[in-house]
Amino acid sequence: MKKLEVIIEKNDGLFWGRIEDVKGWQPSPYGNTLGALINNLKDLVGDYVLHEGKDDKKWNKIIWSEIELSFKYDLVSFFETFNYLNLSVISNKIGINRTLLNHYKTGTKYPSAEQAKKIEDAIHHLATELKKVKLVA
Repeated sequence: MKKLEVIIEKNDGLFWGRIEDVKGWQPSPYGNTLGALINNLKDLVGDYVLHEGKDDKKWNKIIWSEIELSFKYDLVSFFETFNYLNLSVISNKIGINRTLLNHYKTGTKYPSAEQAKKIEDAIHHLATELKKVKLVA
């Protein structure tokens, strides 16, 4: 299965997507939700292939049932998508101020690449911990 990476950002109340590392036409879908963004992406590609992209070998070969979408998020879109995550817990795991993490969440401040990596690592560690949980009834 072919993988297509979509970078997700949140701006002006909308989720925006972009696809990098593709020569030629690069769709930039948007939507109120991640699902709407994905539907918009499929519509954009379909329209492009029917019109100006008739000869574009890359996009003409897209069969959505054979595509695995993967996502990279900016922190604003990440925390909106996964809004159930507790900022205090994450900030404690990383060792950064919770207020600063909230600024990243709202987009009033932006992390350095190093700081974003620390946040990503903490989230992955949390996911690893959760995968070990076993519940009983």
